[in-house]
Amino acid sequence: MTRQRLLEAAEAVFARRGFHGASVDEIAREAGATTGAMYSNFAGKEDLFLALFEASTASQVGEYSEIFSAGTTLEEQARGGADRWMQILRERPAYFPLFIEFWAYALREPRVRERFAQRFAAFRATMSRLVLEGAQQHSLPLTPELAERLGIVINALGNGLALEKLADPGAVPDELFGDMLVLIFQGMAALAGETTVAAARPRGEP
Repeated sequence: MTRQRLLEAAEAVFARRGFHGASVDEIAREAGATTGAMYSNFAGKEDLFLALFEASTASQVGEYSEIFSAGTTLEEQARGGADRWMQILRERPAYFPLFIEFWAYALREPRVRERFAQRFAAFRATMSRLVLEGAQQHSLPLTPELAERLGIVINALGNGLALEKLADPGAVPDELFGDMLVLIFQGMAALAGETTVAAARPRGEP
Protein backbone atom coordinates (compact mmCIF):
# COMPACT_ATOMS: atom_id res chain seq x y z
CA MET A 1 0.00 0.00 0.00
CA THR A 2 2.87 2.37 0.77
CA ARG A 3 4.45 1.64 -2.61
CA GLN A 4 1.18 2.37 -4.41
CA ARG A 5 0.71 5.64 -2.50
CA LEU A 6 4.24 6.66 -3.45
CA LEU A 7 3.58 5.90 -7.13
CA GLU A 8 0.37 7.94 -7.08
CA ALA A 9 2.13 10.80 -5.30
CA ALA A 10 5.03 10.64 -7.73
CA GLU A 11 2.70 10.97 -10.71
CA ALA A 12 1.11 14.08 -9.18
CA VAL A 13 4.43 15.70 -8.21
CA PHE A 14 6.17 14.85 -11.49
CA ALA A 15 3.21 16.32 -13.39
CA ARG A 16 3.42 19.48 -11.29
CA ARG A 17 7.19 19.94 -11.13
CA GLY A 18 8.63 17.89 -14.00
CA PHE A 19 11.20 15.17 -13.46
CA HIS A 20 14.07 17.50 -12.63
CA GLY A 21 12.00 19.84 -10.46
CA ALA A 22 10.45 17.10 -8.34
CA SER A 23 12.18 16.04 -5.14
CA VAL A 24 12.10 12.82 -3.17
CA ASP A 25 11.06 14.74 -0.05
CA GLU A 26 8.08 16.34 -1.79
CA ILE A 27 6.93 13.01 -3.20
CA ALA A 28 7.15 11.40 0.25
CA ARG A 29 5.15 14.27 1.81
CA GLU A 30 2.53 14.02 -0.96
CA ALA A 31 2.14 10.32 -0.17
CA GLY A 32 1.93 10.92 3.59
CA ALA A 33 5.07 8.83 4.02
CA THR A 34 8.58 9.35 5.31
CA THR A 35 11.67 9.70 3.16
CA GLY A 36 12.84 6.46 4.73
CA ALA A 37 9.71 4.71 3.46
CA MET A 38 10.46 6.12 0.04
CA TYR A 39 13.95 4.65 -0.01
CA SER A 40 12.78 1.32 1.37
CA ASN A 41 10.59 0.94 -1.74
CA PHE A 42 12.66 2.67 -4.44
CA ALA A 43 16.37 3.26 -4.97
CA GLY A 44 15.76 6.92 -5.76
CA LYS A 45 13.92 9.32 -8.05
CA GLU A 46 15.06 7.57 -11.23
CA ASP A 47 13.91 4.19 -9.95
CA LEU A 48 10.58 5.69 -8.92
CA PHE A 49 10.03 7.26 -12.34
CA LEU A 50 10.89 4.01 -14.12
CA ALA A 51 8.41 2.13 -11.92
CA LEU A 52 5.77 4.75 -12.72
CA PHE A 53 6.52 4.50 -16.45
CA GLU A 54 6.33 0.70 -16.28
CA ALA A 55 2.93 0.84 -14.56
CA SER A 56 1.61 3.35 -17.09
CA THR A 57 2.89 1.25 -19.99
CA ALA A 58 1.28 -1.90 -18.60
CA SER A 59 -2.04 -0.06 -18.29
CA GLN A 60 -1.85 1.20 -21.88
CA VAL A 61 -0.90 -2.23 -23.19
CA GLY A 62 -3.99 -3.69 -21.54
CA GLU A 63 -6.21 -0.98 -23.00
CA TYR A 64 -4.84 -1.36 -26.53
CA SER A 65 -5.21 -5.14 -26.38
CA GLU A 66 -8.86 -4.80 -25.35
CA ILE A 67 -9.54 -2.25 -28.10
CA PHE A 68 -7.93 -4.51 -30.67
CA SER A 69 -9.95 -7.54 -29.53
CA ALA A 70 -13.19 -5.57 -29.76
CA GLY A 71 -12.53 -4.45 -33.35
CA THR A 72 -13.95 -6.60 -36.15
CA THR A 73 -12.35 -4.82 -39.11
CA LEU A 74 -8.87 -3.52 -39.85
CA GLU A 75 -10.17 0.04 -39.68
CA GLU A 76 -11.82 -0.44 -36.28
CA GLN A 77 -8.69 -2.03 -34.85
CA ALA A 78 -6.32 0.59 -36.25
CA ARG A 79 -8.47 3.62 -35.50
CA GLY A 80 -9.50 2.42 -32.04
CA GLY A 81 -5.95 2.32 -30.68
CA ALA A 82 -5.01 5.61 -32.34
CA ASP A 83 -8.08 7.36 -30.93
CA ARG A 84 -7.27 6.07 -27.45
CA TRP A 85 -3.77 7.60 -27.66
CA MET A 86 -5.25 10.98 -28.56
CA GLN A 87 -7.65 10.61 -25.63
CA ILE A 88 -4.75 9.93 -23.24
CA LEU A 89 -3.05 13.12 -24.41
CA ARG A 90 -6.23 15.08 -23.60
CA GLU A 91 -6.89 13.39 -20.25
CA ARG A 92 -3.29 13.51 -19.02
CA PRO A 93 -1.68 16.55 -20.69
CA ALA A 94 1.37 16.42 -18.39
CA TYR A 95 2.15 12.77 -19.17
CA PHE A 96 3.83 13.04 -22.55
CA PRO A 97 5.95 16.14 -21.79
CA LEU A 98 7.17 14.33 -18.66
CA PHE A 99 7.96 11.25 -20.73
CA ILE A 100 9.98 13.36 -23.20
CA GLU A 101 11.82 15.08 -20.34
CA PHE A 102 12.89 11.76 -18.88
CA TRP A 103 13.68 10.39 -22.34
CA ALA A 104 16.15 13.23 -22.93
CA TYR A 105 17.63 12.67 -19.47
CA ALA A 106 18.01 8.92 -20.04
CA LEU A 107 19.86 9.45 -23.33
CA ARG A 108 22.59 11.30 -21.43
CA GLU A 109 22.83 8.72 -18.65
CA PRO A 110 23.95 5.28 -19.94
CA ARG A 111 23.01 3.48 -16.69
CA VAL A 112 19.46 4.86 -16.93
CA ARG A 113 19.19 4.57 -20.69
CA GLU A 114 19.46 0.77 -20.66
CA ARG A 115 16.69 0.37 -18.07
CA PHE A 116 14.48 2.87 -19.89
CA ALA A 117 15.09 1.13 -23.23
CA GLN A 118 14.05 -2.22 -21.74
CA ARG A 119 10.69 -0.84 -20.65
CA PHE A 120 10.21 1.00 -23.92
CA ALA A 121 10.98 -2.20 -25.86
CA ALA A 122 8.17 -4.02 -24.06
CA PHE A 123 5.67 -1.47 -25.39
CA ARG A 124 7.02 -1.76 -28.95
CA ALA A 125 6.77 -5.54 -28.70
CA THR A 126 3.08 -5.23 -27.86
CA MET A 127 2.46 -3.03 -30.90
CA SER A 128 4.26 -5.57 -33.09
CA ARG A 129 2.23 -8.42 -31.63
CA LEU A 130 -1.06 -6.63 -32.28
CA VAL A 131 -0.01 -5.82 -35.85
CA LEU A 132 0.86 -9.48 -36.49
CA GLU A 133 -2.38 -10.74 -34.92
CA GLY A 134 -4.39 -8.30 -37.03
CA ALA A 135 -2.62 -9.39 -40.20
CA GLN A 136 -3.25 -13.06 -39.46
CA GLN A 137 -6.88 -12.39 -38.58
CA HIS A 138 -7.46 -10.70 -41.94
CA SER A 139 -5.29 -13.13 -43.93
CA LEU A 140 -2.57 -10.60 -44.78
CA PRO A 141 0.87 -12.05 -45.59
CA LEU A 142 3.00 -10.44 -42.88
CA THR A 143 6.12 -11.95 -41.38
CA PRO A 144 7.01 -11.45 -37.69
CA GLU A 145 10.04 -9.41 -38.79
CA LEU A 146 7.89 -7.00 -40.83
CA ALA A 147 5.33 -6.81 -38.01
CA GLU A 148 8.14 -5.80 -35.66
CA ARG A 149 9.21 -3.02 -38.01
CA LEU A 150 5.64 -1.82 -38.44
CA GLY A 151 5.29 -1.77 -34.66
CA ILE A 152 8.30 0.55 -34.45
CA VAL A 153 6.88 2.81 -37.17
CA ILE A 154 3.44 3.00 -35.53
CA ASN A 155 4.95 3.80 -32.14
CA ALA A 156 7.20 6.48 -33.64
CA LEU A 157 4.29 7.97 -35.60
CA GLY A 158 2.17 8.20 -32.45
CA ASN A 159 4.96 9.86 -30.49
CA GLY A 160 5.77 12.27 -33.31
CA LEU A 161 2.16 13.36 -33.70
CA ALA A 162 1.93 13.79 -29.92
CA LEU A 163 4.87 16.20 -30.02
CA GLU A 164 3.25 18.18 -32.83
CA LYS A 165 -0.14 18.23 -31.11
CA LEU A 166 1.18 19.33 -27.73
CA ALA A 167 3.13 22.18 -29.36
CA ASP A 168 0.21 23.30 -31.55
CA PRO A 169 -3.02 21.43 -30.65
CA GLY A 170 -5.10 23.00 -33.38
CA ALA A 171 -2.70 21.93 -36.12
CA VAL A 172 -3.12 18.18 -35.51
CA PRO A 173 -6.69 16.82 -35.78
CA ASP A 174 -7.52 14.06 -33.29
CA GLU A 175 -8.42 11.70 -36.11
CA LEU A 176 -5.14 12.12 -38.04
CA PHE A 177 -3.28 9.28 -36.31
CA GLY A 178 -6.16 6.90 -36.98
CA ASP A 179 -6.40 8.06 -40.60
CA MET A 180 -2.72 7.29 -41.17
CA LEU A 181 -2.92 3.84 -39.58
CA VAL A 182 -5.97 2.98 -41.68
CA LEU A 183 -4.06 4.01 -44.82
CA ILE A 184 -1.12 1.82 -43.84
CA PHE A 185 -3.26 -1.26 -43.31
CA GLN A 186 -5.46 -0.62 -46.32
CA GLY A 187 -2.28 -0.44 -48.39
CA MET A 188 -1.17 -3.78 -46.96
CA ALA A 189 -4.54 -5.33 -47.78
CA ALA A 190 -4.45 -3.96 -51.33
CA LEU A 191 -0.93 -5.24 -51.84
CA ALA A 192 -1.94 -8.66 -50.56
CA GLY A 193 -4.85 -8.71 -53.02
CA GLU A 194 -2.60 -7.83 -55.94
CA THR A 195 -0.16 -10.55 -54.93
CA THR A 196 -2.96 -13.12 -54.76
CA VAL A 197 -4.27 -12.15 -58.21
CA ALA A 198 -0.77 -12.30 -59.70
CA ALA A 199 -0.15 -15.72 -58.19
CA ALA A 200 -3.45 -17.06 -59.55
CA ARG A 201 -2.91 -15.72 -63.08
CA PRO A 202 -1.85 -18.41 -65.60
CA ARG A 203 1.81 -18.19 -66.60
CA GLY A 204 2.34 -15.95 -69.59
CA GLU A 205 -0.97 -14.11 -69.18
CA PRO A 206 -0.47 -10.30 -68.79
